[in-house]
Amino acid sequence: MRRSTAAVLSTALSATLLSGLWAASSAQATVLGTTTDTVTATLTLDPTGTVDANGYVTISGTYRCSPLPVGIGLLTSTLGMYQGPTCDGAEHTFVDRRRPAREQLYTVGPVDVTANVAWMRQGSYPVILQTTVVASDTRTVDLQAAAG
Repeated sequence: MRRSTAAVLSTALSATLLSGLWAASSAQATVLGTTTDTVTATLTLDPTGTVDANGYVTISGTYRCSPLPVGIGLLTSTLGMYQGPTCDGAEHTFVDRRRPAREQLYTVGPVDVTANVAWMRQGSYPVILQTTVVASDTRTVDLQAAAG
């Protein structure tokens, strides 16, 4: 089966662009010298949280992370993912309110929660993104009935 000239050129161009991106990724990571040693963070979960009549759970805590040399920060918990943290070296508070999946509905009482500050950055082929947990806190959070 013969392919059109346009298809052959398109395939060649795609392969060239991808190989160029892979090469740039490796070179960029080497030049920047980013390692997990360059990122520091702390995280503390509050000992209490709330759950409302509709199943929405709220947990909170504080975190601190150093400025990231490259990449993005993530603040995650066993409930799901919170927006990216502000990594500027200062202490910040976070509040994570969400309704977990149906098979994970929570009620008033103790629940084990893990929260992490993670750093995601561009890796080299075949791992395009590398994620490293730089701070973590696991504790039993006492869920109380939400007011109202």
